[in-house]
Amino acid sequence: MELQSWLLYHLVLPDCNQVMQSPATGGGVYPAGGTGSRARDLGLRAQKKLLGRFASTGTGRSFLIDDATTSLLDNLYKLMDKTAKQCPNVDKKQPEKVLKNIVKLSIKIGLLHRNQQLGPADEEKIVEIRKSLRATAMAVISFYELDYSFDKAYLTKSLERCRSAIHSLIKPHLTDKSQDRCDLVFDFLTHPEFLDSVFRQNSEQKNTLGMLVTDINKALDVGHL
Repeated sequence: MELQSWLLYHLVLPDCNQVMQSPATGGGVYPAGGTGSRARDLGLRAQKKLLGRFASTGTGRSFLIDDATTSLLDNLYKLMDKTAKQCPNVDKKQPEKVLKNIVKLSIKIGLLHRNQQLGPADEEKIVEIRKSLRATAMAVISFYELDYSFDKAYLTKSLERCRSAIHSLIKPHLTDKSQDRCDLVFDFLTHPEFLDSVFRQNSEQKNTLGMLVTDINKALDVGHL
């Protein structure tokens, strides 16, 4: 299963339990004990910056993300964008920021995975993230398929479980800015007006939610969730 596929999961740095933040390089990572390579660290930072910029464009995302995940993210964006346009209390610029931050966080986690910076303890956290995302996905499907079944408190709690699990994984490895990106994503997804707009009975977004549910079911069928 690919890390790119549950939260975009794909893309592994030395033993995770030997990794530490490097203030001198703006949050880069070095193995503890002074054996790190500055060139390696700078190279990793350059990869993150380049991929982050690349992921900020629609064309870039199409190269980095498989078609099924692209469709899922596109439909999620449509739901967020429609809500932002209809609800005065929701920032109209947030949907694009949320989409970019999902991609950027996934790329950074993928780089940690590809460069072998995630150790056994982190693998346990990844399992927890997958469980949380799967539970959230199943709830979304249920609320779509069963009339009057929407439980905002349950879905919010499920999304908050995802937020906590991702924070637990990235906190030892990434900067505060990445943690802020995570919060921006989940602050929007748990916003009461967003959830009401998408899941209320007779919602104008029913058709788009149906397309998202189709994408989620495909991800579940192939083991990406």
